[in-house]
Amino acid sequence: MSEGKPGLDLAIVGGTVVDGSGRSSFRADVGVAGDRIVSVGKLREDARRTIDASTLVVAPGFIDVHTHDDLAVVRSPRLEFKVMQGVTTGVVGNCGMGVAPVSPAYRRYYETFLASALGEGADFTWRTIAEYYEAVERAGPSLNVACLVPHGLLRLAVMGMEPRPPSGSELAQMKDLLEEALAAGGIGLSSGLVYPPGIFATTAELIELCRVVASHGGLYASHIRDEGERLLEAVGEAIRIGEEAGVAVEISHHKASGQTNWGKVAQSLRLIEEARSRGLDVTVDVYPYTAGSTVLGMVVAGASRDEVNPDEILIASVPGHPELEGKTLEELGQLKGMPPLEAARSLLQEDPSVVAIMFSMAEEDVRRVMRHPAAMFGSDGLPSTGGKPHPRLYGTFARVLGTYVRQEKVLALEEAIHKMTALPAAKHRLTGRGQVALGYYADLTVFDPASVADLATYQEPRRHPAGIRYVIVNGEVVVDNGRHTGEAAGSILRSGRPARPD
Repeated sequence: MSEGKPGLDLAIVGGTVVDGSGRSSFRADVGVAGDRIVSVGKLREDARRTIDASTLVVAPGFIDVHTHDDLAVVRSPRLEFKVMQGVTTGVVGNCGMGVAPVSPAYRRYYETFLASALGEGADFTWRTIAEYYEAVERAGPSLNVACLVPHGLLRLAVMGMEPRPPSGSELAQMKDLLEEALAAGGIGLSSGLVYPPGIFATTAELIELCRVVASHGGLYASHIRDEGERLLEAVGEAIRIGEEAGVAVEISHHKASGQTNWGKVAQSLRLIEEARSRGLDVTVDVYPYTAGSTVLGMVVAGASRDEVNPDEILIASVPGHPELEGKTLEELGQLKGMPPLEAARSLLQEDPSVVAIMFSMAEEDVRRVMRHPAAMFGSDGLPSTGGKPHPRLYGTFARVLGTYVRQEKVLALEEAIHKMTALPAAKHRLTGRGQVALGYYADLTVFDPASVADLATYQEPRRHPAGIRYVIVNGEVVVDNGRHTGEAAGSILRSGRPARPD
């Protein structure tokens, strides 16, 4: 670091720039003034702060397109688990779930279903999505936040947990709530079609709602109806919704779950390619792990011993019972002196919001999805206040760079960075984000390509990665030589509007 007569606020000099576009890397200095990149090349101006990046890569800040940080951005706005891995923008409201709009039915739903996953003891000070956006801005998060509108919460507000299609007036009310949320800056609609109440939605209902989204130029992100035996039918439904509503589609955490379904992603990706050849903007996101995570009740509901391997399911979060966290269902059964599934159901009677981790995917499927040109990355981490969350919460982006780029060479560095930056920025209409280019917002991640690595494990998941040296959000240094500075530099990224005045 050096000091000089200030012409720039920040100069990052001598680095290898991977600009996000997918083109080959190049050596260049990057100059920042205010919240913008004002120079990419050889700097001739002095700066208030200079970072020597001669052994480092300078990239756009990473965009996590699939987060469940909805409450964390208000309650824990430093978001160390995210910015310390180079993420400068997170998309919340995924899987048809979130924290707004808040209705009486939602409050009950949160306490019984979502609390362990998103954080216990939520004191909702907002009601509408617009009020939630204001709460995020008051909290001052360390990264930017873009918001999908959760379909499940629209349904809860209008219909509660009614297991039926909406009436005409109920659908009209949901459309009005959606219109209001999109007008406030929501970037699209998300659905979670394996979770109540989203599981009760018909295809026709989703098409009608997505027509509202299409009128705002937004996208439809879906945790599809099945990721196992009926994976292809579920992908087909998402594509049909996109084509009939005229809306862009994002298929969340794309995978084939369960050993009997391994390999099906080759067929599902072909369906996606065919839809793209017809002109539909359909993409997927993926996390670089063979284990998923969700509420335990979704795993064991109606399951038989033949369908669930108790040695491949870990208990991640159990409020009040930390001694059970990190145990397998097999070990839980031994502790309780009963069959594993029976033990799990007994635990769920005490607290239905217990979170689990399931080892259910094939490594080759994960690699096949991440290599696909229509794939980008999302952590899908559950930021519980306690327990042992899936290591993807802390490690996703460093794992891609360390394991799948440097070690395994599944992706070239430029390709991986494109999937983390420019590709998701374009898909989610995050104007001025996702590239190291003149006039773009100064969201930047500077890392050591030789040492970047995820350190989070299933037994010790709350470990920050190695090799992420500097993270800059809107021109402010949020991670300085591997340490969080406490800067509250993030903004709400509202659809169709600049994050900050030009």
